[in-house]
Amino acid sequence: MTTLKICILAGGKGTRLWPLSRENYPKQFIPIFEGQTLFQLTLKRALKITDYQNVYIITSKNFEDLIKRDISSIEPEVIKNVIYEPVGKNTLPAVILGSFYIEKDDIILVLPSDHFIENEDIFINDVKTAYEEAKKGNIVIFGIKPYQPETGYGYIKVRKQKKIHEVLEFIEKPDIVRAKQYYKDSCFYWNAGIFMFPKALFLSFVKEFEPDIFKSFKKGKKYFLENFRDLKAQSIDYGIMEKIDKRFVKMLEAQFSWSDLGSFESMYDFFDKSKKRNFIIGRGELIEEESYENFIINGDKLIVTLGIKNLIVVDTDDVLLVMQKGEGQKLKNVVEFLIQNNRKEVYYNKQGFRPWGTYTVLLEGERYKIKKITVYPGSSLSLQMHHHRSEHWVVIKGTAKVTINDEVHFVHENESIYIPKSTKHRLENPGKVNLEVIEVQNGEYLDEDDIIRFLDNYGRK
Repeated sequence: MTTLKICILAGGKGTRLWPLSRENYPKQFIPIFEGQTLFQLTLKRALKITDYQNVYIITSKNFEDLIKRDISSIEPEVIKNVIYEPVGKNTLPAVILGSFYIEKDDIILVLPSDHFIENEDIFINDVKTAYEEAKKGNIVIFGIKPYQPETGYGYIKVRKQKKIHEVLEFIEKPDIVRAKQYYKDSCFYWNAGIFMFPKALFLSFVKEFEPDIFKSFKKGKKYFLENFRDLKAQSIDYGIMEKIDKRFVKMLEAQFSWSDLGSFESMYDFFDKSKKRNFIIGRGELIEEESYENFIINGDKLIVTLGIKNLIVVDTDDVLLVMQKGEGQKLKNVVEFLIQNNRKEVYYNKQGFRPWGTYTVLLEGERYKIKKITVYPGSSLSLQMHHHRSEHWVVIKGTAKVTINDEVHFVHENESIYIPKSTKHRLENPGKVNLEVIEVQNGEYLDEDDIIRFLDNYGRK
């Protein structure tokens, strides 16, 4: 019996929205949509289409803690269906990896996790339409009617039918002159990167057009994973869609509102603005005086704008970006410069996420680092040891259960405890509210990899 299976792709580096998004904290995991992330919204959407047993998530091992955090509040059972890539290799190897867990007669819906979709009921109806088309033995791609000239998306040229169109050509990201031409021509659509296809049909095209990847696939899941790093990085578009006989490809004209939020400009264009056409995301307050058409992302500060127009302002804990609107395509050059200069701001921000809670770096300098640690109720850090640093914990909220070697201590609000170097220790939250601790580290080496785990509830080593 044919079943619809959903593969959610949750990898990616997210550098186009730097500094809001970082390599280890990409945009799909940032809770800026009324406290929810794009990944969570995608998962909820998938669970409206099918049961959790039919939803698979392909992601990087680097994002394991973020994935567990986001899944836990929606459908914890989905964690059984998370598939970790050893390294990112673009969308084609990711979907092939997911196909090991899917029956050969099933139909696969590929959903990127970093897209914003409104009108979810309409989206679900579109999925049902695409499913009926895929059952006929076709690959269905979702196309978006352009609402402006756009150089950041690939395009699909079609021969229009009713709602399902014949695909004539896939076109790479155009320059602005061609983008304006495509915008005026009703036969051109944006490629949303949402695909649906029978598994067997998809793999037949992999065999034909990407034989080296297919050979690795045929040797089985264990071999495929062990040799994943050696696979060619390839997208579904380049590897398959641009090469196959277009008789097997159909495009569904999406009726829902869509954006990949791939730049700050696209975020600004997509959302409603204030009377002055300013738009703000974040916890902080904005006072706007004679300021118009600005896009501001604010952490928790008060931001005052006076006499500015058409600016993008992104304020994070460790980086402030001020950019003229329309310059977003150049941001990748800045990120590349930072990578070449080994700046950690490309990879990390001051907040870290773990299965047990979060931490935020408040202050750091030579031989010291100060963090705020939040541990969820009933959760605990691993039983661990550090060779190069001591730690001093001050409880500011809740009650901490602290194990030091073989001794157990209960530490309450406004009490503290000291952990010497090279001492086994564990921090737990036995209570029903979040435990908040200020941690002062001191030592000659303070990076996160100075850790030896002895026992861990989350299977980490």
